[in-house]
Amino acid sequence: MTGFLRKLSPACFLFLFAPITAEYLSGSSPSFNPIIFLVNLLLYGPGVLMIRELKVKWHKGWLAVFIMSAAYMIAEEGLMLNTLFDPFKNTAGRSLGVNWVWTTGMLLVHSLVSVFLPILLAEALYSGRARHQWIRSRTFFVLLAVFCGNVFGLGRLVAPANRPGIIFYLVELAVIVACVVAAKHAPGPRSGNAEFNCLRSPRWLYFASLIGTTITFIVGFAAPSLPMPALAKMALMAAVYLAFLEFLRRNHVFNPGLPPLAQLAIAAGIVSFWILVTPLTMIGKGNPGPLIFALLTIAFFLKTRRRLMSLEPARPGALRD
Repeated sequence: MTGFLRKLSPACFLFLFAPITAEYLSGSSPSFNPIIFLVNLLLYGPGVLMIRELKVKWHKGWLAVFIMSAAYMIAEEGLMLNTLFDPFKNTAGRSLGVNWVWTTGMLLVHSLVSVFLPILLAEALYSGRARHQWIRSRTFFVLLAVFCGNVFGLGRLVAPANRPGIIFYLVELAVIVACVVAAKHAPGPRSGNAEFNCLRSPRWLYFASLIGTTITFIVGFAAPSLPMPALAKMALMAAVYLAFLEFLRRNHVFNPGLPPLAQLAIAAGIVSFWILVTPLTMIGKGNPGPLIFALLTIAFFLKTRRRLMSLEPARPGALRD
């Protein structure tokens, strides 16, 4: 673990890292706006950390995390930013006041990039505490209050226009509660230690994750403009994404006990997609920030990889590189 990480608790690292890829590597947010940075930090930090804590508290696996990712997406894109219902933007497949194609795309992005990736990386870096809770119950409720205050407070200032009626908020809240309940009752991970079942090398996992992420997001970004019915667009996006998740499952990525170096490789593969498209995001959005974050992220992952390689013993049946 690097000297910087030694000074941070795992909860603090996850809190701080959560918005980096989804907002700053992707160029979605202006890189040097302190107000937007605060809004993002108080949104992603508490949201992702609470999901991770519930997973551990309830003794659940990644299935519960992906279910709760849907609740997070609705809170951010629906309750806070209103992109799911905006009648003037991303309106492909709009019906009953909902932009369904956009909603599908946001579910894919947030579940993989905003939630799964930072939790996976944090648990790789702090593997010795990966199966333990990182915050107290009192802190959890503080985070929940901060998250709600951000969604219903600062969020209203960021996106005040084109708000839907009260019925939409009630339905959103009902779906969020249903997702949390479903996650609590989702089956937990199977017993067994993935450390002895994962036969793929970290290098293989890195390139597989990079290719899978690239295909998933190219399809996700292109599908809304394809000349096909909205339902077909949504089905195509979901099918490719679910195929990627199934691929990860078959390679033991979701099993408990996956070695930290393998976890880091998968996280790096997902992040590398955003690094590779940095030139496009810089040109398209006129934002030089993604390049700065890309360089910092590359340096961080390389240093962390060297550290984990020095700590991880050789395992029978598995390759290190």
